[in-house]
Amino acid sequence: MTVLILTKQKDSDYETTKLLNSFIEKNISVKICYFNRFDIVINHGIFYDGERIDNPKIVLVRLGAGITRAELSVIRFFELIQIPCYNTSDSINLVQDKFQTSEILAAVNIAVPHTMVVKTPVRNNIVKDTIGFPCVLKVNVGSFGEGVYLCHSEQEFLNLIEFVDAIHNEKTLIAQEYLSDKPGMDLRVFVVGDKVIGAMKRIAPKGDFRANITHGGTGEEFKVSKEIEEIALKTAKVLGLTIAGIDLLFDARGFRVCEANSNPGFIGFDKYCNTDIANEITSFIISKIQ
Repeated sequence: MTVLILTKQKDSDYETTKLLNSFIEKNISVKICYFNRFDIVINHGIFYDGERIDNPKIVLVRLGAGITRAELSVIRFFELIQIPCYNTSDSINLVQDKFQTSEILAAVNIAVPHTMVVKTPVRNNIVKDTIGFPCVLKVNVGSFGEGVYLCHSEQEFLNLIEFVDAIHNEKTLIAQEYLSDKPGMDLRVFVVGDKVIGAMKRIAPKGDFRANITHGGTGEEFKVSKEIEEIALKTAKVLGLTIAGIDLLFDARGFRVCEANSNPGFIGFDKYCNTDIANEITSFIISKIQ
């Protein structure tokens, strides 16, 4: 086995199938493994389905936001025995925290929306004075546009926080500046290695402001400018991501990084931008095999 793909997706899912076939077409031996079928025993090693497995030369990780400590430990096991993993456990763990991601990017002067952690009782004067209304309220760890709400007014924001508090929600929430220059639109920029593969403008379905393809959004190819390329590559580098989907928001002051994804899907990218992302990823992985 040369490449091990760590995933939760079914073998029949688009991304898994494309990656598997791309490796096979390149005559690279590959094995798909699922996180929940691994056991790690300190001083004894790692087991898969109760059996020892041969060490791969490289690991391709297909899991991002919502990754558990147990799942991170599988990636870390391979890293500790000097097997390269893309992306790394540290970078995956970092970017699943949206607030921490924004903190780090802002510290190196990468433009991000004004963002704060929401606490109860709410200091709504701070939200009003620094974030403003409308604002976006979202869970700090999440993906596919789930757990993201647009609060049109201060009262709507307070009502939602009151409801969330009443059901004893334990998830961390963040409030984020709503950029209204192009409502219901954003850019997904795909990065592999030190290369921007392309950019896709995502457009929200009618009645929604979330532009995620998984929520019914549509896409179209968007020309990659020097500004887009520089922001995407710098963001990926700062966060330690080798394979990344960088989401940019349109703003009169210039693009702002909304979030970074360590396990970007690419079914929409391939469909709307006429790309072959799996080929780009597998070519990069093969170039890193020792």
